[in-house]
Parts: sequence; structure tokens; C-alpha cells
Amino acid sequence: MQTDFKQTIAQMAASVLRPLIRVLIRYEYTHAELNELVRQTYVDVAYESFSLPNQKMTFSRAAVLTGLSRKEVVRYHGNLSKNTLPEKQAPNRAMRVVHGWLSNKDFLDADRKAKVLALKGGADSFESLVSQYSGDITYGAVLDELNRSGMTEQPTPDTVRLVRSAYVPQENEIEKIRILSVCVADLLGTAVHNVENASDDIRFQRQLVYSGIEDSIAKRFHELSNKQAMELFGTLTEFLSTERDKSDSDKRNAGKRVGLGIYYFEGESNTANLKVTGETHG
Repeated sequence: MQTDFKQTIAQMAASVLRPLIRVLIRYEYTHAELNELVRQTYVDVAYESFSLPNQKMTFSRAAVLTGLSRKEVVRYHGNLSKNTLPEKQAPNRAMRVVHGWLSNKDFLDADRKAKVLALKGGADSFESLVSQYSGDITYGAVLDELNRSGMTEQPTPDTVRLVRSAYVPQENEIEKIRILSVCVADLLGTAVHNVENASDDIRFQRQLVYSGIEDSIAKRFHELSNKQAMELFGTLTEFLSTERDKSDSDKRNAGKRVGLGIYYFEGESNTANLKVTGETHG
């Protein structure tokens, strides 16, 4: 594959990964865990989408396709047959500190509860705790993250108290993450379908982009797009629900999953002037 094309693929992957990694960091999913999951998914996709006609996928071919060793392919394929995902490899640095706080007797009181720690000075200080459990990360950086996530609080500027031992997302957060995963997977699935198929089999995928839009105009556009999108959704919902109800149950059970996704976006302009970069994909 040509170097410039590889670079284009790398840029595409980075742009897709950036918002995903924001979510992963927020919920303490480390790069080690993601790396394990990516390896697992490479094997999954190789078996699902790249088998040769009338031939069984072999470990060796999967290794060639994915860049993994044959031994790794065997291991990850075993996970597929068990319908399991890779297990968590290691907590992030901040969670290592919390685990140490809860398990090391130097940082526990007589009732084996986490002590309120002095920030600096002595073997039972927060600085000492971080030094033991967070490698070369400064205690200030760990403190900022624990305070930000609500796991610690500071009764005084020179002390720190453990409030919670883990970050537990609320039910509405879990549902938002589920919706995020479905929407992103559907959009990427459509985009990949359009890359891989001929022009007579293209799925609808368009994006309207203007740069240099003032805040007041952006606000009005947001309101207008929400209103018209909801009207369109109402029309399409009525069509699908009515037509599905008219079909017999056997056909419904064997039917396809179909739909249309619409999303609003905004961010910093790349150019200072008003410019149409309306992109049409298909």
C-alpha cells in the first residue's frame, strides 16, 4: 500500500478514535484494555468479513490479515467461540492509587478505613501513596484527577479524603453510551458499505458543512435543523410502523433492521470566511 494512502488511512483512524478515546478516558478504560479489545476485534472481523469463498478461515491466514502472531489469533479466536470480550488488564494510574489506599495498612486507620491523608510529609502522606502506586506520575496530577472525578475531596488545602472507591456511571449515562455505540456503528457501517460497493448500491449518506458561521446564526440553524429533523422523523416513523403492522408476523421476524440517522454538529471553523464545503457521499 502506498505511503500517502497509508497516511490518509491513519488520519481517518485518528479522527474516528479521538471522540471515542474521550469517552474511554472519562470512564477509566485504559489504553491497555483498548489495545486488547482492538486485537480481539481484528480477529473477529477477519473471520467475519475476509474468509475466502468455500474455504474455512485458518489461523495462519488470519495472522497474515491482522498482523498478529498465529499464537495470538488462536487465543483471540478462542474468545470468539466463547462469546467473551477481553478481560480488564490494569486500572489507570489514579485507580492504582485508590486501590493502594484501600489495601495498604500504612494508609488505613484502626478500623481498616481509608485515612484522611496529609498531602506531603511522612510515610503515610498522599505524596508517599502516589509514589508507591503511580510510578513517575506526580501526586499533584493524581490529586487533580481524583478531585475532578469526585473520588476525593480536600477538607483543608493540606489534606485529602477518599470519598468513593470507584466511579460508577449513572443509569442515564449507561443508556447514553449504548445509544452512542449504536449510532456510531450504524454511521460507520453505512460509510464502509459505500466505500466497498458500486455506485448503484450506495446508501444515503450526506453531510452539509459551512464554516465562518456566527454564533447567532448557528443557534438559529440548530433550532431549525432540530425542528425539521423531528418532522422528518415523524413522517418516517409513521411510514415504517404502519407498513410493519400490515405485514405478517413471519416476515417481521425474518425482516431487516432499517432506519435513518441525523445528527447536528458544530466546532471551531477551519477558515475565517464563509465557505460551502457541502460534502456529498453517494
